[in-house]
Amino acid sequence: MRNLLSTTALLFTSFGLFAQTTLTRSTNGLISGDSYTIREIEFVTPGSDGLNQIWDYSKINYSDKNPVSEIKSNDNLQLSGLGDHNLTLNEGGYNFFLNTTDSKIEEMGYINKEKNMNLVYSNPVLKMKYPFAYGDQFTDPFTAVAYFNENYRIDFSGENKVTADATGTLILPDMVIKDALRVKTQKTGIQVNPCGSVKINISKYAWYATGYRYPVMIITIVENKFSNGKTEIIQTASTNTSQYNSNVSNSSVGSSFNGSLNASGKNDVSVSLFPNPFSDKITYNYFLRSKLPVSITLFDLAGKYSEQIVQNDMQSEGLHIGSLENVTSKLPAGVYYLRFIFDQQVVVSKVVKLQNN
Repeated sequence: MRNLLSTTALLFTSFGLFAQTTLTRSTNGLISGDSYTIREIEFVTPGSDGLNQIWDYSKINYSDKNPVSEIKSNDNLQLSGLGDHNLTLNEGGYNFFLNTTDSKIEEMGYINKEKNMNLVYSNPVLKMKYPFAYGDQFTDPFTAVAYFNENYRIDFSGENKVTADATGTLILPDMVIKDALRVKTQKTGIQVNPCGSVKINISKYAWYATGYRYPVMIITIVENKFSNGKTEIIQTASTNTSQYNSNVSNSSVGSSFNGSLNASGKNDVSVSLFPNPFSDKITYNYFLRSKLPVSITLFDLAGKYSEQIVQNDMQSEGLHIGSLENVTSKLPAGVYYLRFIFDQQVVVSKVVKLQNN
């Protein structure tokens, strides 16, 4: 653990409020030859959208299913009428044919051998645009023809809407991921077959984070409404934290710099502060992986001000949220520091108080 605060680190200003994950092909695009294991979990709700969200999934339960996804540049699968593609994603029994460029990912069609079905888009689905950051969105119409058992035809049409709808802190059982970007995909359409029709609504929530090429968590909700009045709902969820993006340094994985110097170790506690800079009130949160004594002190480097906020308080495992308002609202504008002591770990965070209006 580094106990000394370097001048360079203290003067470096990169506040959590403005930190943002942006998806690009170089950091998040599919790479031929990649494979990764998904850990399926019991379904959980996707939570809220917006800025500075906290998604606490620290108590999720893992299933015994750990499917592997593979990305290939070519394969021997043939599909009549399929448009140009340069990658195939083998996932969940489906082989998805994709066309990827520096600016987008398009889905051209897919095959599922086990279900003996295939689909070809006459108007491909736009899956992603690059770059893509919080607040970005697009909607793309699609049309396709699918065949089941070779001669049972299904016509499929609709639209695909993709929105980067939220940012915040994602808490999993073994890590806290700050500045996560959530991308919501809403695929709606209608399938028409000889026996009737099905209205389909697929909502997919994918969390991305700096240091990870592919989503670290995915929640999917599929709703099928059949013309006979029957409704089917399928809900799935999974995590994928074993993968690592070699284009990003290790120091970025699992957290982002917000003016804090953290100790290193498996029991690291990551602190989030917002807003920073602040006017009257600043809120902090942290996640403890075990029961620990906690102390919090607010001070300035000149030694003219020091306030003990929490002193050696034994706190339970889990998420802790607090705010400083009575103390900070009376402070003059300037630079201050919050020191968090978690047992033997020290985290010092730089905060900036703005002039009150």
